[in-house]
Amino acid sequence: MIETESRGPARWIFIANPKVVNAVGTADLERLREEIVSAAADDAIALIVLAGRAGNFCSGDNLKESAVMDRAAFRSLIAAFQELAWAAENSPKPLAAFVEGYALGGGAEIALMCDFVVAERTATIGCPEVALSGMISNGSSAFLGQALGLARASQLVLLSERRRADDPLLAGAFNLVGSREECLKWLNGAADRLASSPPAAVHRARQALRAPGRQGRLAALTEELMQAMDLYGSPAYKQAASAFAHGARTGVTTSDSDR
Repeated sequence: MIETESRGPARWIFIANPKVVNAVGTADLERLREEIVSAAADDAIALIVLAGRAGNFCSGDNLKESAVMDRAAFRSLIAAFQELAWAAENSPKPLAAFVEGYALGGGAEIALMCDFVVAERTATIGCPEVALSGMISNGSSAFLGQALGLARASQLVLLSERRRADDPLLAGAFNLVGSREECLKWLNGAADRLASSPPAAVHRARQALRAPGRQGRLAALTEELMQAMDLYGSPAYKQAASAFAHGARTGVTTSDSDR
């Protein structure tokens, strides 16, 4: 479920599936994309903020659902992640992510596609896909390297690690790591500052800032989709998905969350 609130010049878009730690399915991702596009077209909105309900950001795709998807449904799920990232890439309005609780797998990758990311210091960020015979998404194969550097991005992804937001390994990924109150204050201030600036100037500056890596992110989206589909058909993926569906632990984690 996706919920929205307008808070002054900011449109807050919430992932609201608390029973599964805000895991998302194809319909959630499509609705999230639609809400981003809608907010971007609203002249009263200067900043689009992505967040999660009940103290968690997002734990990625719901593996209990994806474990039983056929190939066509799984491709639609991965495509929905990639289309969400491309909508964010092309938005005329900046996006921010407020990360608290868990931001794992696709959840962490949704956050990293934003222009601004603020995190409550005890939030847990991780990319467990490799341990589950899965594939990172949202263009994060480009975003992670840009934010962290190749060595630290490789450690997070290839070793399927989870880290607190205030861990030095994640330095460079966030605009602010602090208390919840500090994060909200930062976001409110950013929204007000953006609202006081000419929208056309904000849009053009955003385009210019993102231009150097745009072709790389587009290539990453294509590569991730192809690799995800190759992994879907592998025995290792089927084994990992089946183990998760039956509640077994796999590698570092059983899922994109502790749900």
